[in-house]
Amino acid sequence: ACYTFGAKNANHFSPTAVFFQKDEYWLVIQSNVAFFAALALVAFACYTFGAMNVLFYYGIPYLVVNHNLVLITYLQHTDVFMPHFRGKEWNWLRGALCTVDRPYGFFFDRLTHHITDTHVCHHIFSKMPFYHAAEATVHIKRVLGPYYMKDDTNVMLALWRAYSCCLFVEDEGGIVFYKNIK
Repeated sequence: ACYTFGAKNANHFSPTAVFFQKDEYWLVIQSNVAFFAALALVAFACYTFGAMNVLFYYGIPYLVVNHNLVLITYLQHTDVFMPHFRGKEWNWLRGALCTVDRPYGFFFDRLTHHITDTHVCHHIFSKMPFYHAAEATVHIKRVLGPYYMKDDTNVMLALWRAYSCCLFVEDEGGIVFYKNIK
């Protein structure tokens, strides 16, 4: 689909779309070639192995992994109590602390190597091996004190709160929070 900003080209496959820089032209072409090559491979796999096998072994796992990736990323960085810093108010540490540790339950936390309930640690020490994150989080809580953010709200309730209450941030201000009405 070709959506427009007024009469301007806003097609994500077009290297001349308004949101791409001129020096990104060949990167967009390269991305398009890779996208259509991957699509052709999926079509070939459907032809070779059958659409149901491809759906079962590729399609459903792909949807599950991406669902979890988007859900985790959204909820670790979006909530009504999460500040956003602009201009002079922003610095690396403040940016790194704009995330929340959110437990997803015993099984899921272990399945994802605790990236959900040790996410603050991940932001501060992004190169630390994940198997030290839980231990480090104990010390991070102590050092950060009231600046450490953790939310034990049920994941589905937190998702509803973020979806319904975090619609925009104000245009003005150095420190802003998500809101749902002006």
